[in-house]
Amino acid sequence: MHKELLRLPTPLNDALENLGVVRRYRDGAAIFRCGDDAHGLFGVRSGGVQMLGRDAHGGKSVLTVLAPAEWFGEISLIDGRPREVDAVSSGDSELWFVPKRELAEFLRTHPEFYLPVAQLLTMKIRMLCRLWEDTVRLDAEGRLATRVLELARNHGCERPGQGIAIDLHLSHENLAAMIGTTRETVGRHLKRWERLGWVKVAYGRLLIRSSEDLVSLI
Repeated sequence: MHKELLRLPTPLNDALENLGVVRRYRDGAAIFRCGDDAHGLFGVRSGGVQMLGRDAHGGKSVLTVLAPAEWFGEISLIDGRPREVDAVSSGDSELWFVPKRELAEFLRTHPEFYLPVAQLLTMKIRMLCRLWEDTVRLDAEGRLATRVLELARNHGCERPGQGIAIDLHLSHENLAAMIGTTRETVGRHLKRWERLGWVKVAYGRLLIRSSEDLVSLI
């Protein structure tokens, strides 16, 4: 599954950065929680952000991991309702924060930017639809392969002669939450992939050695 990066056109991105202030978060720190009032828009300057959904029993799942230059938090600003998800820093991060009032005034005087903001929202709707499709269509191993390949595309660093490194401080629990399974199931599949030479696993880091073999599971 290809995840569209949640980025804005360069002129709008630059304008929002000029409006915003920098906030710093430690690994695991809450940026906002489900039910919080929306006070502004966020953009990832460095590090990463996990967006966490909740089920009816209070369990959490990782909907996506955001990379630098990706923006989030616009949904509650558009409809005026409380936050629907948790946003948590993945590793130490720096974020742009654009307060609600400044954003509203900027869009009032620059209405041509309403469309890119709306397109950001539609990308998230499409992402959720694909997540649901994968849940219905694939078994746990296929869902894990899909998310690992997605992380490699959007957050991976090519290492010549080695593969693609993903260094997002993601534990087995995090990966399990992404695909709706258990930590033990994720660990079993990763160990098998490592024995086959497809990946190399270290705490918080994953090296993809054979993307083609992972694709075969989807």
